[in-house]
Amino acid sequence: MNKYNPDSVHKRVGYVQYIYHNTDRHPNNFENFTFPIVVYDRNGIITAANQDFRDISGVVPDDIHNGTVNIFDHLNDKNAGFVETAQNVFDGKERAYEGTDLLLRAEPGTTRYLQLEDYPNALLFPIARDRDGISLAGILLDKNKTEDDT
Repeated sequence: MNKYNPDSVHKRVGYVQYIYHNTDRHPNNFENFTFPIVVYDRNGIITAANQDFRDISGVVPDDIHNGTVNIFDHLNDKNAGFVETAQNVFDGKERAYEGTDLLLRAEPGTTRYLQLEDYPNALLFPIARDRDGISLAGILLDKNKTEDDT
């Protein structure tokens, strides 16, 4: 079965949205989630990222807190389709992206590069709304394995 069928994507996205919106009650659920997650606003400013995402992207908590880090500066521009999808996710649709190259920038041979090789796919989704529509979007980096492979 395809792990990116609409029901499967929606369930996974729903869980990530839930843990993000309930970090005040269960802060470790988002922070220690199994896969790298990042949340960003319409301008690309990262508003939250879990430990796994920070580790493989080099983003530090102070930069997130100060609003000085932009997701689009970290995306691998060799993946034009992924960059476009990350920019267009504010239309409100959940998307699965199956990559063929690294999704984030990293120098070959580095630890980050090796870590990113494990996450060629991504789920992109709206995570919060305001009166103008989608205010925050999320990206969950995903492994290339199906649920049957684990």
